[in-house]
This record gives sequence, structure tokens and C-alpha cells, in this order.
Amino acid sequence: MNAPRTIVMAEDSRMQARVLEQALESRGYVVHWGRTGVEALELVRRHRPTLVVSDVEMPEMDGHELCRAIKADPGLRSTPVLLLTSLAKTSDILTGLRNGADAYVTKPYDPPQVLDRIEHLLAHAAAPDSQGERLTLEYAGETMHLDVTRRQLLNLLISTYENVIWQNGQLAEMRDRLQEAGRQLEASLARTRDLLHLVLPREIADELADRGRSEPKHFDAVTVLFTDFVGFTRVAETMRPRDLIDDLDDYFRRFDTLAARFGMEKLKTIGDAYMAAGGVPRPNATHAVDGALFALALRRCAADVARERGDRGLPSFGIRIGLHTGPLVAGVIGTQRFTYDVWGDTVNTASRMETTGEAGRINVSDTTRRLVEPWFVCEPRGRIEVKNRAPVEMFFLERLRPEFSADTEGTAGNERFAEAYAILQRG
Repeated sequence: MNAPRTIVMAEDSRMQARVLEQALESRGYVVHWGRTGVEALELVRRHRPTLVVSDVEMPEMDGHELCRAIKADPGLRSTPVLLLTSLAKTSDILTGLRNGADAYVTKPYDPPQVLDRIEHLLAHAAAPDSQGERLTLEYAGETMHLDVTRRQLLNLLISTYENVIWQNGQLAEMRDRLQEAGRQLEASLARTRDLLHLVLPREIADELADRGRSEPKHFDAVTVLFTDFVGFTRVAETMRPRDLIDDLDDYFRRFDTLAARFGMEKLKTIGDAYMAAGGVPRPNATHAVDGALFALALRRCAADVARERGDRGLPSFGIRIGLHTGPLVAGVIGTQRFTYDVWGDTVNTASRMETTGEAGRINVSDTTRRLVEPWFVCEPRGRIEVKNRAPVEMFFLERLRPEFSADTEGTAGNERFAEAYAILQRG
């Protein structure tokens, strides 16, 4: 039975020494570990190892000095020395060769790389060798005299080649990891943007993602819409919480679809109230008409849901809708749970339009009426008392005018309306 091969390892890093020691022992080597060059040299003299593995940068005696001491001892001269070095400049490698090193591996390394280099050195240790002519090299302004064997030169070439191959492999692996990390980062950013787009207008979400903040803006004319359900509190008291939330979710999902169809920006829901605006965050000339079409569609949607629920014997809600047009400020506030919101008297007036309306009706201010009257039928209501302000002129928005309507209810525009809308859109 062959005696186990012995390796002396010189390494001042406990962690690296332990990793390499375990790798060597897994291949059947007996390992003696010296924490300094001096300690390692004593172990070499005591155990006469098969091979020495030494870090270059160590306290008391570095790897080059250790190698020189081993090669200067006639009884140890034939012991192969493998240097582990983070000093990978040509001059450092030549210094190791001049001091008698047989091969080197650059740090950081994988233990299998060191094991392969050891196996190669030991496999060729018994092969005949001869001293070549003394080499004199000029490098970086320094003259080096190298007394090396042919095997040392060959091992130097092989070490250099294998280190380059390994480093290229590491670079390729790192490149692949970076590319994968880049793909994951892009996917994460895309998911973040998608989530922002669900809670904020696209322009605002992109501005927040790109700049980290969104500047508030003044708008000269925006049409604000409010809705709520008549008798909601009374009916809600008779329903299970889960059923109540499911019903509101059904209504508001339908409202969201209609808002997108008519170019309105959903702002928020508060209880049973739904708020949207036209002309933000991107100003346009059609916001009042868009708000009117949206309101008609909401009224029809609520009637359809009420009919569906009535057929199943379920309670339903009457809807009240209010519209007003005017200037306001819009933007994002807070640092958590971002909300795109609007402020100004226009918002308060639009809210009053809704609260002073009637179930199944669309109540609009005189300002909004003047903007939409060329295409829509509006019924005067006169001046209506409003909480905390003077009486306000109000109108019920009934339908599209017959000459612009594609249906008997006056909720969908015909080709003539489309032409008029296109002209309005162009400003």
C-alpha cells in the first residue's frame, strides 16, 4: 500500500487555509499547516513533504524567502514549491522563478485549480531534468539572472497558460452572472413601473421612476367628476362585509374600464365615491366632452348593473354624478403610498355638483355646460343652494343631441359627432 503523500501549506489566512486543507485531504494528502513562513519552514524540515504550497505575502518570512530557503537546502532542493500569489505582474512571477519556485497560481483561485497544478507537478517530478544555460533577462529596467531548469521553464509556461485560461473562464462566468443580474434588474424595474402605472398616471409614474420625484403642475382647465351611490350606507348595513366589498369592486372595475375608454384619469375612490378627471396629467381640449361622455356611460353602466342584480333578487345602488370644470393644481404628495391628487376650488365645486344632484342624474356646473352644450342636451335647474357658498347655477346633462347621437338613448356619438370631436381635439 502506497504511503500517503505529505504537503506542507504556508498560509496566514485561517479561512483560505482551511478551505484548501479540506480540498487536499479529500484527495488523500496529509497536510501540515504553517501560519507563517518561519513556521512552514520548520514543518518542511521536520516532515520532508512531497510538495510545498505557499502563499507569497506572509508575516516573518514571505513565500519567496521560504522558497529560497528550501531550494538552498541540499536535502530539500528537489521538493516542488507551488506559490499562491495575488502579485500577478511579470516581475513578481520572474522573482518567484529566480527563487526556485516550480509553478504558481494567481489569487483568487478555486481549490480544484490548485489541486490540478499539484497533480501535474507531482506527475512530472520524477522525470529526468537538466540545468539549462544561465538566463539573463532585462525587464522593467532590472537585470535578472535566472538559474533555472528546463522543467521550471516549462512549468512556468504551463502555469501562465492555465492561469490565463482559468481567469478567462472566471471573467466569462462573471460576465454571464452580470448579464443575468442585469436581466433580473430590468425585469424588476419593469414590474416596478407596471405597479406604478396601476396606481399613478403613466407620465407621473415614469417621472417618479426616472427622477425620484414629480413636480406639481397648474392646469388652466380640468373637468373633475365625482360619483357616489344613493342609499349606500343603508344598504351596506344589511350586507356581509365580503359581499359589500365584492359589489363595490364589481362597480369600480367597470368604471375603470370606462374611464380608460373615454380618456379620463381615475384619481381615487373614497368609500362608495369615485373620482376622476379629464385634462390631467396631460392637458387637452376635449376634457369637458370626455367627462360628459364618461358620465353618460357611468349612468348607463349603473342602470345595467341594477337590472342584473334585480333579476337575481340582490340589492343595487342608484348613482349620483357631478361635473365641474376649472383650474386646479395636480401632483404627487407624500413619500409612501404615492397618490396623484388634485387641489383647488374646482375640486370642491365638482364635489358639490355630485352631492346636490339626484339619483340617476348627471349634475353639471354652468362652466361645464357652456363647454359641452354644442353637442349635449342640458336641462336648466336654476340656482341651487350649496353648503358654505352662494347659490350655484346648475344643469342636468341629459344626453347627446339627436343630430350627434348614434343611439336612441343619446349615449354614443355618430360620425358627425366624431368629426366634431376631431376638430375639437386639434384645438
